[in-house]
Amino acid sequence: MRVGVDFGTTNSSAAYYDGQQLRLLPIDPVATTATILRSALFMTREGAAYIGREAIRRFTEGNVGREIAYEWRYIGDAEVTFADFGTIQQSLYVKIDANAPGRLFQSLKTGLRDKSFRRTNVFGTYYTLEELIAIMLRMLLDRIEQQLGRPVTSMVVGRPVHYSSDPALDQLALERMQAACQLAGLPDVRFLEEPIAAALAYARTAQGAQHVLVFDFGGGTLDVTILRLDGRGGREFLATDGVPIGGDLLDQRLVMGRLLSHFGEGATLGSRRLPFPSHILDHLSEWQQIIELTQPHYLEIIDEAILIGDRPRELKALRSLVRQNYGLPLYEAVEAAKVRLSGAAETLLSLHAGEIALDEQIPRWDFERLIGPDVRAVERCIDRTLASAGLAPADIDVVLRTGGSSRVPRFVKMLSAKFGAERLQEMDVFTGVASGLAIAAWELQGSM
Repeated sequence: MRVGVDFGTTNSSAAYYDGQQLRLLPIDPVATTATILRSALFMTREGAAYIGREAIRRFTEGNVGREIAYEWRYIGDAEVTFADFGTIQQSLYVKIDANAPGRLFQSLKTGLRDKSFRRTNVFGTYYTLEELIAIMLRMLLDRIEQQLGRPVTSMVVGRPVHYSSDPALDQLALERMQAACQLAGLPDVRFLEEPIAAALAYARTAQGAQHVLVFDFGGGTLDVTILRLDGRGGREFLATDGVPIGGDLLDQRLVMGRLLSHFGEGATLGSRRLPFPSHILDHLSEWQQIIELTQPHYLEIIDEAILIGDRPRELKALRSLVRQNYGLPLYEAVEAAKVRLSGAAETLLSLHAGEIALDEQIPRWDFERLIGPDVRAVERCIDRTLASAGLAPADIDVVLRTGGSSRVPRFVKMLSAKFGAERLQEMDVFTGVASGLAIAAWELQGSM
């Protein structure tokens, strides 16, 4: 029993192929689309773990809107030696959020390339990044086996072409992912680049000789591959490349480019009109980083700024965002607005919660301005892939778009300008890679 697993930054999926029929597996029974599992992990204070839409639900019900309550907690004693006084016993206390019911982790795949992410404290138990990912993978494997009714004997797991543009960090990320798979007890794992998997899924039903460029744009990375089909069942992969640009980064562009003024950007403090510390607003670049602002020394800075600053309403909104755990709803509202901009010339991004009263009209043209550097970086990646394959844009017969971010109009426009709109095709944007990984698992059965 061989399966393909696409462990994605935002969403994950799994599939099984028996040489004739391809089956996407319903691995998230509470999701609207059961074959798409949100790559989220929720850990309770008692150590219980939940993944997918259930993880989001439990975090939202237990944390969003809850006022953080810090208290001093005794953690033990230590011996402290002073030159003039000798050694004394010192009791150690830390401030903790006493009422937090659990912690939510998202985009763990992106953390693989972050060498500073070594371990994190989850209610007194320390977990490495590999251990957190292993918990998700093990639960995913259990669900797959439950659906198939048989033990899985081998797996092909997707990976981006490059986790990072830094070769050392790219290697670190791969080694971490390999370690996570081993910790999870996954059987006989092979890794395959995600755009190659998408190409395999397309080639299964393609007709005639053609050059195919796969444009796989997900939550964490953009990957490109070029495939030559000879029309007789033969295929050859000519070139593959990628950059660490994905949907999460596009969300960050909107937050940092359009929303900071709603949370105190530009505020001045006291009679000397000192600027509000920018390093605090830098934490808004990711919703997980917003949680770091709940540390008491950050909260004290925000509270003082409200008293002496010239933008108390916006600073109160920042305090509410931080103290009442509205970071995830903010980023969900941003993601929803980004999706709406794929079909509308402008959209209203709104969040009304606690002391936050955010209404920001965002035109598509301004979103496209904010992501301009990313569009240019993606186009350079495509040009490198074409050069490596020894091909020109006119030599490409089909441009296959997959991944949720491949629907962003600015990237569709760029691809149309380079290859011609008539050559663009969209495959299943959320499960196409898993389908190809399942095909690869079946094809590799003789060597696994």
